[in-house]
Order: sequence, then structure tokens, then C-alpha cells
Amino acid sequence: MTEGTKAKQDLTVRGEAVERIYGNYLDWRYIVNRRYQRKLVWTLEEKQRFIDSIIEGFPVPIVLLAERKAHIGQGGFEIIDGMQRMNAVFGFLENEYSVSGAYFDLNSMASTKALLDAGKLEQREPVLDRKVCVAIASYTVPLSIYEFAESSDVDEVFRRINSGGRKLSRQELRIAGSTGHFAQTVRMIAAQVRGDVSGSDELPLNEMKKISITHRDLPYGINVDDLFWIQQGVLTKEQVRESRDEEVIADIVAFTLLDPKPPSRSEFLDDFFGYSGGEAQRARFEQVELATQKVTSEVLVADFQRVLDQLKVTLNRSGRTLGHLLFGENTPRAPRYFQVVFLALHKLIVEQNMEASDQDQLIKLLDGSGKQIHVPEGGRWGADDRLAAVNAAAGVYGAAFTDAKGYDPARVRWITQLENILRQSYTEQAAYDFKQGFHRLDGSNAFDEESFEKILKTLVGISNLRKGMRGYVVTGVADSRADAERVTQLHNVDPRPFERFFITGVEHEAGAGDKALDALFMSITERVKKSEVSEPLRDFIARHLKIVRYHEKTVFVFESQAQEEPSNYAGKFYVRHGSQLSEVPVAQYASLFQRFQAGL
Repeated sequence: MTEGTKAKQDLTVRGEAVERIYGNYLDWRYIVNRRYQRKLVWTLEEKQRFIDSIIEGFPVPIVLLAERKAHIGQGGFEIIDGMQRMNAVFGFLENEYSVSGAYFDLNSMASTKALLDAGKLEQREPVLDRKVCVAIASYTVPLSIYEFAESSDVDEVFRRINSGGRKLSRQELRIAGSTGHFAQTVRMIAAQVRGDVSGSDELPLNEMKKISITHRDLPYGINVDDLFWIQQGVLTKEQVRESRDEEVIADIVAFTLLDPKPPSRSEFLDDFFGYSGGEAQRARFEQVELATQKVTSEVLVADFQRVLDQLKVTLNRSGRTLGHLLFGENTPRAPRYFQVVFLALHKLIVEQNMEASDQDQLIKLLDGSGKQIHVPEGGRWGADDRLAAVNAAAGVYGAAFTDAKGYDPARVRWITQLENILRQSYTEQAAYDFKQGFHRLDGSNAFDEESFEKILKTLVGISNLRKGMRGYVVTGVADSRADAERVTQLHNVDPRPFERFFITGVEHEAGAGDKALDALFMSITERVKKSEVSEPLRDFIARHLKIVRYHEKTVFVFESQAQEEPSNYAGKFYVRHGSQLSEVPVAQYASLFQRFQAGL
């Protein structure tokens, strides 16, 4: 064994009781790296079977962790293998679900009893026998702790341990540890479409369930039935679990980037992600990487979002799913039909700079058009056949389009992005805030000067969280039912619900028509420019203010970004802690500035 091999094989294998592992979890010491880790996808039945194995005293697979001594605070552990199992255990301990009809007795373990007494957990009935619960708490879980120096080491370990069997799908193995521009673009788009976006690739395991795909029988996350792919009849639930949505997106992005157009083949996707060897394969990887760099990930993500939002607007107006619109009642769940429709709209909207001038005509043209789209049911899809199908569909749908009057990113339909901001606020509260409007709700309909000042202070607080931080304050979104109902009572507005939010819009404050909205936009922009927010943040906020259309509602989006130094409002510094805004005491100014200088 070489010296280099010894260094990489610095492993500690030990057994730790469930109770001790749960204590580390409560200390937020387990880290999930979303660059290679898949989503929390275990079903309720899979979780129950795993807990039953522990109850029966059967051995369970080893959990592989990478020790991260440099983690903020006490040492952290990156989960390489075992995320689903650990989540199953912690969820059962916290009474998220039962096993054999009974729930874990929270009084049987010191840590859960403390949470019960503090009102942070609630005991559900019936309760599992105390002796069984004590046995679960003392069950020894095998852990393998791997000390690593480079993140690439962890990526390689993850790929190797998952490549030997049917643990991960092919797409999950492709994207695991793939750090190329193309792979990163696909990851970003896929997360936006699913709605499980996060501000960072690294999240504590404690936060993962808030943005993971789940079912109605598990009380957390994003319901799989609400996903675009499932709602529109494009993919099955099992296909989403296997990350087939990322395959579809990768196929689409590669098609838009490359010329001549590539075929749709599994082997080509391997090459695009760098998950293959050979000279020709490497050439394809470099080709798609160079093309991605030229266009940039930011533009690719924005263009994908523009096309998807147009499709969502059309489907919402039609009142039907994409599958039913294309085929009627007998709907094949074939992602290739979605590809053709999407790429046809992409050709019209992005490549030819057109816009849908007649939504009703577009609906008529889409209605039943799936029967005219010719795609193979499976296997390879040739480049020429694929291109012909896309061009034919664009020729049909183009009758509902005219030349765009001008693409204005400040007036873009931001449907997908707004939904992602709303969801992202679940795990990163400090970076997001929401206001129902600019006017008071006391019946006077007067401009709320105090609330607007709070918006500006919040934007300052977001910018001071850390170097590189970006966040948003959205006006026209109520985060409480009471505020939404009050808006309805005062202005006869019908808020559009989205998860726990209510999009009220600001039309009732601006008045009717685009001119009234433009006047409100100019007024708010001028207020920002004359405000006491310090430069250069004040200029950044004014230049990045957006009017966003969410279906039939209009909202204002204020964007904040950390500057080179901390920002202030009227000479005072603020920072956000969760959803609360706090003024920074003078005694802590030095610490605040030092944090920015250190890039923390």
C-alpha cells in the first residue's frame, strides 16, 4: 500500500447509539451536500420497514460520514451514504409517522422528553411500548467516519459506493460530483422546476425535509402530486424519484446549445456530464462545456424559465394539463412529447424573439397536437427526427405568436422564480420577507411610510448577513391568512394561494392599467433613491427593482445584495436573524466589519 493510499484511507469505524446520533442531529452537525446527494425520497412504507428492522434487532447498513473539522462551530459531518436512513430514524423519533400503528414514546429518551416539555414536539397516540422505545434509543448504528482533505475526494467516494448496485439511478450517478458548467446549469434548472431550491449546495440535514419531495402521508416538504412534472402528466412519481426530470432538462439544454443538434441517447448524456471515458466522449464533454460557458448558466436558466412560464400561463388559462391538452383523455406519460412542445416554444420565444399574442389561439393550436408529434416510444431518438419534430411543432404554434415588442427583464413573467423564492424562504428566512402591499390596512388606504421604511431596513439587514449574500423582499404577497382576508375585505381582491402564502398583487393600490403600475413603479423607485439607505446598496436596490407578473397578479420584487462593506440605514446598521430584524449594537460594529473583510 502506498503512502498516498494510506492518507486517503483514514477511516474510523465505530458504533453509536441512536440517542447519541440524534443528539448530534439536534446540534445541526450533519451536513448534506446537494451537489451529489439525492433528495429525501423514501416513502412512508420504506421508512417503516427500516424502523421495524431496528425494532427486531436486525443489522442495518453502515452509515458513511466525512468529518469536517473546519465546519462553523463544533465539528460537522458530511453525509456520504445513509441520508435516507438517518432521516427515517429522526422522523420516527419526532413522531412524524407511526410503525405498526404506534408512535415513539417521547418520554423514553432525554432529548425528546426535553423537546416535549418545551412544547417543540407533540406526543401522538397510541404510544409504542416503553421498553421497545428504550431499545430503539440504545440501538447501535454502525458508522464509518472518513477524514478528507479535498471535496473531490468525497465526490469520488460517493460515486464509487453507489456505482456497484441499484442504489442510484444513472442520472443520479452522472450528476454526482459533476462540477462542470453544463451539470451545474441542469441542477439549477431542475431545482427551480421542482421547487426544491436552496441558496447553498450545503444544507443541514435538519432543513432537508422542508424542501424534499414527499407524499400526503408524510407531514413535510413538497408534495410530489404538486410537482409540475406530475401535474402535467409528463413523468411518473417513480421517474421523479429517479431524477428523470434532470435527464429531460439535460436533453433540452444540450439541444438548445449544440449545432448540429445531438440525438437523445443515454450515452450522449453520460458524455455531457463527464461520466464516461474515451477521446470522442471527452470531446463531446468539452464541446457542451464550451457552449455553456459562451451562453452562461445565468442566461440558460433565465431562458428556460421564460419558456416554462409561458407554458404555465397557457395551461392555466386552458384549465387542462399538458397531457390532456395534447391528447385528450388517453394521455401517454411520455417526456419526449414535452420536449418537442417545450423546444418548439423555445425556438419561437428565445431564438426568434417572439411572444404569444393570442393565448386562446395558442390553446387551440396545442389542443390535440400531440397526435401529430412523432417520437419513438423508447431507446434512441435520432438528431434529424428530433429536429424535424421540433420545427414542425414550432410551425404550427407560430401562428399564435408575433414579434416581441422588447424583452424587459424588469417586467418579465416570473412565475417559476417567485414560487422558488416563496419556497426558499422556508429554509432561509433571514434572506426573504413579504409584504401584502404598500398601503395601510386600517381603511385609510394611505401609503404606509413606516412599513416602507421597514422594507428598506430589511434590505439592509439582508445585505449584512454575510459577504456574497443575496435576498428579496416581495410586496404583494401576504404571508398570513388574516392579512389576505383584510385585503379582500377592503379592496374586493381575490388572492391567489400558493402553499402557505397568498398573492394579493398591488393592482388595487396602483389603479387600473399598465400606466398606473408604471406610475407606482416610478414612485417607489424615487422613494428608494431618496431614502437613507447607504450607497452603493441604495443604487443597487433602485436598479434591480422589478415589476413581476404572477398569473393575473402583479408584485414588486426588491432585491438586496451584500456590498464590499456593511450597509446602513440612516447611519444605523441592521441584520436579520431568521424573520426578525435587529439593530447592530455599536459595540459589535468592529465584528461586523471584520466578518466582511474575512469574507464570512
